[in-house]
Amino acid sequence: MLINRQSVLNNPDDLPAIKAEAKATLDLCNRCELLLKLRKYEDWGRFDWAFMCTWANPVDEPFIKLMISLAKHGYHYGAISMHKWWRRLKACNQHNIITYFTYTNFPGPTDKRLYWMELYEHCCRTQEVFIQMSKVYQDDRQVEMYLRSLLGISQQRDIKEAWIEWAKRNHPDKGGSVDKFIITKSAYEEWYEANR
Repeated sequence: MLINRQSVLNNPDDLPAIKAEAKATLDLCNRCELLLKLRKYEDWGRFDWAFMCTWANPVDEPFIKLMISLAKHGYHYGAISMHKWWRRLKACNQHNIITYFTYTNFPGPTDKRLYWMELYEHCCRTQEVFIQMSKVYQDDRQVEMYLRSLLGISQQRDIKEAWIEWAKRNHPDKGGSVDKFIITKSAYEEWYEANR
């Protein structure tokens, strides 16, 4: 967006909106830069760039940073396995666990591939958290229950129909929260994948 200096001087009330838009654009550029860094590692380059650009949002940023950090520390991992793990975390509203990850318990880098299960083993603070996260990953009913709670529907209501109605009402273009839309869309996609 080009900013006309004279119009800003004439309309100082527009300045906060212009600043907010400039910050959002800068944040998006920074996330795209992170995605470009990620594509250099392991088999992330196999992912379609247009598909990866959908991750240029605040919800997916911690995952991208974690994958880059693991690669920088010399860990080898399966990109597809990690992406599937991340999708499931988002779909069950467990994605914030990444903020608790540390590298203090990781063994030194090896030639052995690291999988999501090993991330839990080395990063979860307690065994109970590890068991809960494993259950979330393996139990499709948890995705459905969480999705129903996000959509605000009963057990009898059709999820696909409810999702379409909810998405029309809550789309960011219609003033809905971007983060909430991303999380709900992830939950719906994960549910759809498990039930098609």
